[in-house]
Amino acid sequence: MKDTDQLLEVWLSHRLQFVDVAAKIIGCRSRAEDIVQDAYLKATSANRQGVEIKRPLPYLLLTVRRLAIDFLRVGRTRNEEDITNVAIQHLLNDPLSPEDHAGSREELVIVERALATLPPRTRLAFEMKRFGGCKLREIAAVLGISIGRTAQLIDEAMSACQVALDDTETRN
Repeated sequence: MKDTDQLLEVWLSHRLQFVDVAAKIIGCRSRAEDIVQDAYLKATSANRQGVEIKRPLPYLLLTVRRLAIDFLRVGRTRNEEDITNVAIQHLLNDPLSPEDHAGSREELVIVERALATLPPRTRLAFEMKRFGGCKLREIAAVLGISIGRTAQLIDEAMSACQVALDDTETRN
């Protein structure tokens, strides 16, 4: 039996198991289906390029897990950017009432204080992304760190700002 036939047979017989694994990681069954499809395509592509897949079940399972984890990494960053872009657009399109304007200024002061408590590299990564519009790879190059670590620093800064805003809201 050809390697591609064996891959297809394993993929078909264990597809639901692969979907379950991906769904547990990403939390969405329909997107898990897409990941399982992508895993099969990657495996067959590798096979066509001469990669010998001796144990297709563990190979496909590992590919599904890696694709699901990659999806989470990329998805989280894209989701943050989408939320931020929507908020910025809302601010630009919606003139503020005097009360809203005062509230926004108070929130800005809270965010500035929260950013001041962060380590310099975390604050710089956040400012480059949110205020400078830099891409993650550009920030990573400037800071001399990986893109994944850059995303973590920005996430830490966002979390610190959110905690500060939530704490203020709880006190009021």
